[in-house]
Amino acid sequence: MGIERPYAFVFLLLLIPIAVYSIYSFKRATSFLGKMYRETSFSAGNDFSKFKKAILWRTIFRLAACVMVIFAFAGISWGVKPVPLQKSGDAVSFVFDISYSMTATDCPDGLSRLEAASAYANGLLERMGGTEVSVVLAKGDGVIALPLTQDVSAVKSLLENLSPSLMTSAGSSIGKGIQAAIQSFPTNCSHNPHIWVFTDGDETDSNLVRALEDAGKFAFPVTLIGFGQPNPVEITAGDGKTKVKTSLRADKMIDAAAFVNQKKLSVPSGLINRPYITYIAADSDGSALTLLKEVSSKVSNVESTEFLPVSRHGIFLFFALLFFVLSYFAGEFDIHFFRNKKFTSLSMVFVLAGLLSSCRSGRGTVLRGIWDWHQKEYQKATGQFLRTYTDAKIEENLSLQQYAAFNLASTYIMQEEYEAALQRLNQIEGSDDAKLKSAACYNIGIIKNRQGHYDEASEYFKKAILLDNSNIDAKINLEFSVQLAQSRSAQSAETEMTATSIDNKDNTLSDQVFTLIQQEEREQWKKLQSNRRESSAIDY
Repeated sequence: MGIERPYAFVFLLLLIPIAVYSIYSFKRATSFLGKMYRETSFSAGNDFSKFKKAILWRTIFRLAACVMVIFAFAGISWGVKPVPLQKSGDAVSFVFDISYSMTATDCPDGLSRLEAASAYANGLLERMGGTEVSVVLAKGDGVIALPLTQDVSAVKSLLENLSPSLMTSAGSSIGKGIQAAIQSFPTNCSHNPHIWVFTDGDETDSNLVRALEDAGKFAFPVTLIGFGQPNPVEITAGDGKTKVKTSLRADKMIDAAAFVNQKKLSVPSGLINRPYITYIAADSDGSALTLLKEVSSKVSNVESTEFLPVSRHGIFLFFALLFFVLSYFAGEFDIHFFRNKKFTSLSMVFVLAGLLSSCRSGRGTVLRGIWDWHQKEYQKATGQFLRTYTDAKIEENLSLQQYAAFNLASTYIMQEEYEAALQRLNQIEGSDDAKLKSAACYNIGIIKNRQGHYDEASEYFKKAILLDNSNIDAKINLEFSVQLAQSRSAQSAETEMTATSIDNKDNTLSDQVFTLIQQEEREQWKKLQSNRRESSAIDY
């Protein structure tokens, strides 16, 4: 179970004074009304007793409704659901164990484990064909030394200088390295993620299994690559004096992988066809080939599935509504009409429940995708639009299919997945909607401009204007692209342009429901810093 906003439970404390005041008011009211009943001719003890119960239950139901609203706001979730995502290419996080145990010289040709890991990773890097790579260093802590990049020379430069002296944190924590690797992938990353851990399996904090479970929650495949020999080798610890023995802990890593893969059986069956956690001995035949197949067997754009927590706020909102309606007819103490009022209240519940369930239509899916898009949750938005596109294709609803394709392209543009965006925009060429075609041409112009093809961008902006002469953004960016084509100055080239939004006022499907593209700023990487601690005898 997960809680998105745990601070919401603070509001439960506000219900305490409300409950106290309600009890106080209830006692005063019943005391006064009891005296009135005794002094009048219509004193009916049975009716008065029912009245008190009705008021009490009304208070309880309304407090329960408030509690349900707070639970809904807290974002409680449990279970997982498959979400369709379009992945483009691969991204790999290299996690290097640089603890002192990796200085043991028990690898072929007299290399230390760390030197062998560096050479092994260099060999992989040369055959990965432009795959984005990040580098994480793991010792007593985990640090992202290099965020995702295609700069091979920067990665190789770091690999040449791997050493335990790069970090002063004591001990060995492979788990913290894996957790840092998870953080190295952007929240809205549209690549297929992989985590490759170069280690001997020797750790001091026993955090490996927990970190592998965290990776499993995000469906991030992790491969543990073992270096060294099972026979103990004596090394000098971080204090420069203490002698300790270390060996390859292959059995430990194999058991950890098996344990975590077994827990993944709780995920819906049929959705996972391979273990997410694997172990490979670096000196085994074909180990490098196995790793390279992970990043070379996929086509450039594939539809895949990711498991996300299932938010249960709808259940709590339903119970909040139910408790509120129950408080309505519970407070009706007119016994003669009680049953009729009860029937009316329950009818309200079923009508509202029907309205909530109607959001599962194609239009509701698009609306949810637009909401996710504006919340910058682009993976969720992609899933909603993919679902709409697939349903529209099955139903042969060409109009909805073209708008879903446009929305997908808009989402890809925000993630800088330009090739995937162009594929979707090309599907709109046959549209009869001039505004939609104009918006598609405009967005192609945006892509070409960001790629530095200013002449092509100008041509697409011209097409957008010819299709819709009210497209002011296209006119402005046409002049801008012409200026860039002429000057190509560095200062002008750094100016960002944004994609257009469709003013779909005449679209019968939904008024302006596909208005998507607005000015967005690029998110920047935040570097993580490790807590620096002095080395000690346990630093190995």
